[in-house]
Amino acid sequence: MGFRYIIKTISAGILCIALFFPGSMIFAQPEEIILNHTENSKEKRRPSVIFPHELHMESYECLDCHHKYENGENVLDEDELEEDNPAAKCSGCHDLENKCDLQKTFHRQCLNCHVNNKIPGEKPGPRMCIGCHEKNK
Repeated sequence: MGFRYIIKTISAGILCIALFFPGSMIFAQPEEIILNHTENSKEKRRPSVIFPHELHMESYECLDCHHKYENGENVLDEDELEEDNPAAKCSGCHDLENKCDLQKTFHRQCLNCHVNNKIPGEKPGPRMCIGCHEKNK
């Protein structure tokens, strides 16, 4: 197998993905997201959190975390989760002006899931501050 054959095969694969899943190439999410929302926090006592977004995407649906509730039902459309749309980011709705600010939101959402949604055979998510707010990262 020659080098050109390998390049052509990879290129054809990428083209197929782009044609059959057009949004997947343009709106790819970062593997990790740094959660550092100092503008939406009353006080910052802990280091930023490096959120493993890709790891969570492997086990959960987008709407398990992203939401827009109306009458107790999540009415958010996954198509709204484009990077430039405020609905895609927690800080788009959760801030110091709202009933549930960003810090409360992260702690309630993340910790609740780490405690209650254990995946059989997998290590549960961190439950202590230092598990997410790692000083050396």
